[in-house]
Amino acid sequence: MQFKIPHKRSLLCAAVSLSLLPLAGTSMAQDEATVEEVIVTGSYIRRSEGFTQASTVVQLTAEDLEAEGTMNIGEVVQNMTFVQGDASSITNTIQGTDSRSTTVDLRGLGGRATLTLLDGKRIVDENVNALIPTIAIQRMDIVADGASALYGSEAIAGVVNFVPYRSYDGFRVETYAEGDTRGDYDEHSVQMLWGDQIGELDVVLAGQFRQNSRLGWDERSVLANSGLTLSSNAPGNWYIPVRDEDGNYTGSRVSGVDPNCTDGALRTAYTPNQVANPFGQRRRNHCWFDYGDNRSYREPTETNQFFANATWDYSDDLTLSAQGYHTRLYEVSYTSTSNPGQSRIGELPAARGELPGNPFRACKGGRFDPWNAGQCLNPDDALFGVDYNGDGLPDRDPNLDVNGDGTPDAIVHPNGWIPLNEDVQARGLRPINKTHTTPSGHSPDMDNLTDNIQHISRYTLQADFTVPFLEGWEGMAAYSHNYSNLEFMSNQNYDITHMIQGMACDIVNDRDGCYSPFFITNPADNNSLHVMDAIAGRSVEVRENILDTVDLVFNGELPLFGFELPGGPVGAAVGYQYRKNNFTNIPSEEEIAGVTWIGSSAREGTTMGDREVDSLFVEVALPVLDNLEVELAVRNEVFSTGQEATTPKYGITYAALDWLTVRATQGEAFIAPSLTQLFNPVTCGLGTITDPFVDFDGFTTSCGGGNPNLGNETSESSQIGFDLVFDNLDVHITWSQTDFQNRIIGLSAQDVINAEYERFKNATGHTSGYPSPDQVRSWIGSAAASPLIIRGDDLFVLELCCRGSNNAEFVKVTAWDIQGNYSIGFDNIGEFRFNLQGTYIAEFLYQSKLTDPVRDGAGEYNYGISAAPEQPTFKANLRASWNQGNHAVVSTFRYIDSMPWTPHPSGTPGRPNPDFRFLTDFGGTYYPSNILDVGVKQWTQLDLAYTYRGLEMFDGEMSLTVGSRNLFDREAQRSPEFAGVIGGLQDPLGRMLYARLVYDF
Repeated sequence: MQFKIPHKRSLLCAAVSLSLLPLAGTSMAQDEATVEEVIVTGSYIRRSEGFTQASTVVQLTAEDLEAEGTMNIGEVVQNMTFVQGDASSITNTIQGTDSRSTTVDLRGLGGRATLTLLDGKRIVDENVNALIPTIAIQRMDIVADGASALYGSEAIAGVVNFVPYRSYDGFRVETYAEGDTRGDYDEHSVQMLWGDQIGELDVVLAGQFRQNSRLGWDERSVLANSGLTLSSNAPGNWYIPVRDEDGNYTGSRVSGVDPNCTDGALRTAYTPNQVANPFGQRRRNHCWFDYGDNRSYREPTETNQFFANATWDYSDDLTLSAQGYHTRLYEVSYTSTSNPGQSRIGELPAARGELPGNPFRACKGGRFDPWNAGQCLNPDDALFGVDYNGDGLPDRDPNLDVNGDGTPDAIVHPNGWIPLNEDVQARGLRPINKTHTTPSGHSPDMDNLTDNIQHISRYTLQADFTVPFLEGWEGMAAYSHNYSNLEFMSNQNYDITHMIQGMACDIVNDRDGCYSPFFITNPADNNSLHVMDAIAGRSVEVRENILDTVDLVFNGELPLFGFELPGGPVGAAVGYQYRKNNFTNIPSEEEIAGVTWIGSSAREGTTMGDREVDSLFVEVALPVLDNLEVELAVRNEVFSTGQEATTPKYGITYAALDWLTVRATQGEAFIAPSLTQLFNPVTCGLGTITDPFVDFDGFTTSCGGGNPNLGNETSESSQIGFDLVFDNLDVHITWSQTDFQNRIIGLSAQDVINAEYERFKNATGHTSGYPSPDQVRSWIGSAAASPLIIRGDDLFVLELCCRGSNNAEFVKVTAWDIQGNYSIGFDNIGEFRFNLQGTYIAEFLYQSKLTDPVRDGAGEYNYGISAAPEQPTFKANLRASWNQGNHAVVSTFRYIDSMPWTPHPSGTPGRPNPDFRFLTDFGGTYYPSNILDVGVKQWTQLDLAYTYRGLEMFDGEMSLTVGSRNLFDREAQRSPEFAGVIGGLQDPLGRMLYARLVYDF
């Protein structure tokens, strides 16, 4: 159902803070009584209001957005039944979700497969939380159908257009506050909207300030500790030299752990705002790091948004307008005390025995006690060194390096002189651990804090005019300048040069310059603040994007020289668009110097790139009969980087009966690779790995860059729909299918290691389970082994796993959408309205590469599969509302279907993935042992709100809304993945209470 929004809203309508209009509507049959012509999203041809397009167009009005009971547009998007995947509204960076930045992901085809527009024009950043103030959004149009023929690249799954107020009459102030009933999360917003006529200018101004607090994993301890919150890349894993019975080095070494690493069974759950398990947890011969108390489900943010529009009707033939917005997003990210990364661990010197805090006592036969702070099992086995110069340290022989670690060995004194500790080599290290002196950029409970500030703006100059010499034709010419600047402190730029320098310090003369990488038990052994700050490497990175566009569109009726089709004149639109995109990436000081701990010694420089695009399109509407219209469109886009695409689209609309309309479309669409996908330099970060070769689950350094050989992603889409319209009931049913080819996939570290395991099995005949260490070493040394994977001497630690991207993926999704609206009124008890929105995924076929089998991800959780998101078979929203006089109540019931916990097709051998059953070795965990049998349960949620409006105050009116989302406090299901939450579908917040106060005058 299409809801008409007048250009001048009445004060009473503007005061209604919780409308009872349905959640969403679809365009319906033409209303003969309406003669005003408009352009709506999905077509450039002017139509009478109420006209039915061949493509489904769903509209959410300003009142619909208010009825969602949230200021977070990301949550509104996530609640749509035809949205899957990337639109999660929680923050969980390990799962790849972020409440600060939410893109629309129609059909689960990825955020880049949906084109997001503001007032019909492209934007440089498609983050829906970084657009204009919510109060300035007049409506939101969604075309859930391939639309590249009209809008160009990225419109494979469809188009979302945020339409702002370009005219408003009055002043509106709104304040909003919400919080969860557990008292650990809150959000506040104040916004205003003003519009008036100033001389010949029609002016609209809007502003919003929004702030939310943090929700940490440690504030949902049971949930977080149901999944993986521990990393096997910890600061307490070392290589220890082996000595014989005489105390001499044998030349070999063994793997060991820091003696201060705590027994895993003694691990405890979380207490908010306190350091959790600072000494790690020991499992077998490995120390694990607990990072769960450092991370967030939602990060604290501040958002400032401003919007302005001015329109000048210069004459009957020319209207000029200027529009602009600016958004400032500020976020503090809470991340691990320090991140792991092993790619440069071989560059570190041995941690000398005399370094402060070294716990590894030198013992005959290597018989030290790992459970007693590194003391020897037998006191008689303790070894001592020589201290002739009296400086309190064992003397070293510069000509003696028996263990080959590059460090002169201390001279052993058989009769005892000064206690001797071992020189040990790191095999797993985090530069900063929770027992270290707190660096300046960390919180008191050792969270690594990162500031992110982003400025996003756009201004548009537009002229709407009557085209000379072409009767009835109108034109639009517009220029838009988009700008985005993001400044952030990377939490991965630890400076390896300062680590090396600190480990080679002059302990006698410059104790404050020493860096001890061990767990610290004695405060006197800890590192100085200036050493910790130097290692932390908190310099700023900058990413800048600029997008300039020129749009020129003409539309009207084609002159047929007296000939006319039975249905009327032929409508047409032709247009041209020019786009220029520039990006600049300025790396951190550590990356420029090539000193980052996570990465390589390669020096990074500023990266810049640009691209120009020329586009031409034609659209024609042929009214073959009074009740039958055929729509044709084609667009050609040429990119200066070498890509080109010509995409057609065909549509038909047939009003078979007064109450029945049939519509269908067929078309092609495409996505051109982005500039960063093409030209980004090689950069390194962290990738999560479940290693099929050995029993290892954790993080590794993962490096990758752009691929200049990438081609366009392409698709073919079909849609057939039925609209049934009666007096107080309308039902809209749509079948759609999108065949997505050549999809660009960014290979993850897990993808690379899985492919390597398959090659290993094919080459060796190995069937399942972990191969033996000798088999793994033999494979690593063979020519068949991939150079993309680098292992150290310890097979259980991956040092580096390179990744990349290519056009290799295929996805085909078939879905049914249903929209229904029903209303009924009674004189004494008011009016009732009902709205149903539902999506059924009939099929979600995917294939990551040609050698993989085609799989169906519909109704599956699809854990660890980049090609397919969580894909419940059915999602539905049922909204019921009641309105009488000044009172209104609206309730929304949300439903998400259950799913089995599908094993990853290339998961850990011999067991389904994820299978973090080793978590039961640690205390304080709540591993859901029945998850593989139960799967992902159905999700049901009830939202309820009450509004009282019509309060007269001074010269205006006030309305008050109180409500609750998740009224019955449904808790997120515990799962064994990161942070224990199914991030794409469920929110850990629980019951939310909110209030909205609106004042209009």
